[in-house]
Amino acid sequence: MTYFLAICSAFCAAAGAAVQDREISGLDEGQAKGFRLFLSSLRKPWWWVGLVVMVGSPVFQFLALRVGNLTQVQPMLTTELLFLLVLVVITHHQQPGLREFGGAGLVVGGLIVFLFSAKPGGGDVPLTWHWGLVLTIVLGAMVAVSVLVGYRLTPGGAKAAVLGTAAAICFAYQAAMTEAIANNHDILAIFRSPALYLLALGGSVGFVLFQQAMRAGHVAASRAAMVTVDPLLSVIVGIVVFGDHMAHSASAVIVELMGLVVLLAGARTLASSSLIAEISVE
Repeated sequence: MTYFLAICSAFCAAAGAAVQDREISGLDEGQAKGFRLFLSSLRKPWWWVGLVVMVGSPVFQFLALRVGNLTQVQPMLTTELLFLLVLVVITHHQQPGLREFGGAGLVVGGLIVFLFSAKPGGGDVPLTWHWGLVLTIVLGAMVAVSVLVGYRLTPGGAKAAVLGTAAAICFAYQAAMTEAIANNHDILAIFRSPALYLLALGGSVGFVLFQQAMRAGHVAASRAAMVTVDPLLSVIVGIVVFGDHMAHSASAVIVELMGLVVLLAGARTLASSSLIAEISVE
């Protein structure tokens, strides 16, 4: 069930992005810049449909983390790129090439190798206040440093990648806060929990930074950073903070690392594909 819900989250993110991109792709140049783009989008009924669909992504992520953990859920979210590729082919009538098929194969193969070798489990350790403070300070500092470095760079691929990394750290933090409240069955306690509001803060800052990253350079650079940093950092947070565990024999660790490398290589390949490089995700 965990993997099914994670795949639903990935599908909603991809479907919402594809629908919204389809709606705004026909806007003229004067309407497609800055705040005018946002105002023009509001007048598009299907843009709203895409937004509603995209809201399903964090909802399914929350549900997935109620029955699973970060180590299981976050690597699965890279399948968003697979769904995005299929949807772009359908909605934009484009044909995938060897690059796209190869990237898709690497994502699927890497996921299978990683999950079967790692056998991730655990994640039952609640987030204590001091670990929450450590996470907020450490990841916040990483975001601040990335932003400072990013804004010192001239527009281009390097700047987009650094700001995309900052956004990815925010989304990994959002996932950690989601994990913190996911196992709480008391609705009132969830609304009283600081993690809920830190979750919203992390997601909001991540969204803004990702928009900045896309404006800084080619979107492939920022997306490539997103799809590698977010799952990798989430796995580390899951193990260190929430007590996630994986098979840890020497041979298992080697196979797990190989699976992750293949998975992330496939994700980077798809992220830089010309078919989906124009689609805004997140």
